[in-house]
Amino acid sequence: MNKYSDNVHTTSNKFHFENGRRFHNVEDSTYFLPNDDEECDRLHFQHFLERYVWQNNFSAPVKDLLNQKGAMVLDVGTGAGSWLFEMATNFPKAHYIGIDISPVQPGYIKPKNVRFIEANVLETLPFDNNKFDYIFQRILYVGIPGNKWSSVINELVRVLKPDGYLELQGLLENNEQLHKVHYEIKTKCDSENCDKLCKLSAENYITALATMKPKLMTTIDVSSNEYDDLVKTMEKELIELESFTPRVRVYAQKKFISG
Repeated sequence: MNKYSDNVHTTSNKFHFENGRRFHNVEDSTYFLPNDDEECDRLHFQHFLERYVWQNNFSAPVKDLLNQKGAMVLDVGTGAGSWLFEMATNFPKAHYIGIDISPVQPGYIKPKNVRFIEANVLETLPFDNNKFDYIFQRILYVGIPGNKWSSVINELVRVLKPDGYLELQGLLENNEQLHKVHYEIKTKCDSENCDKLCKLSAENYITALATMKPKLMTTIDVSSNEYDDLVKTMEKELIELESFTPRVRVYAQKKFISG
């Protein structure tokens, strides 16, 4: 099989089930959220929430690049593919590849300039050096251990073209091949509908916590009922206090080193 072939098959050996939810079957992975339809719906919801908070889909200065025919874009940990679908529709001249350990993305109902590949960002990616003009990664801290971030950034930089941009929602590990590092920070809710936005954010957070219940119950050593009570209390406080989680976007450019 060609190493760039799409891999969206949902054969039984790809998944396992726990407590009525479906999960990936990737050994040694630290990503413990499910990958079923319910979780995909939450990821779609989260995408629109993040877009509303930022009022855009990206911070890097790549708009002109995306309007060029043949520009290559990589979405790391694409999940349900929400960001990728919207970008591919808004900038149809570029080509997009989404990678994820779970092959749950639509195989047929998608823009023609989109492909999905099953791949693990903690391993060597199935791409040549200097392939992508723009690489995007968002909210993947659940799946990447702290001691792996440096190697993940190194791998993303490897497949990024010189003068190309790497953008993360989170913090960027130092890398000698990157420069022109720029941070964009949202420390507070600045929307006219802040109360509604905070309520929706709380809804997304509580849904995620419910999803994490089997894992976190063991971690914090509480019973099922105690966990449910904690989540209910947290939801109430998040809404009443109009809590807003600070967000950080950072992008950097890969250095071009002449002959």
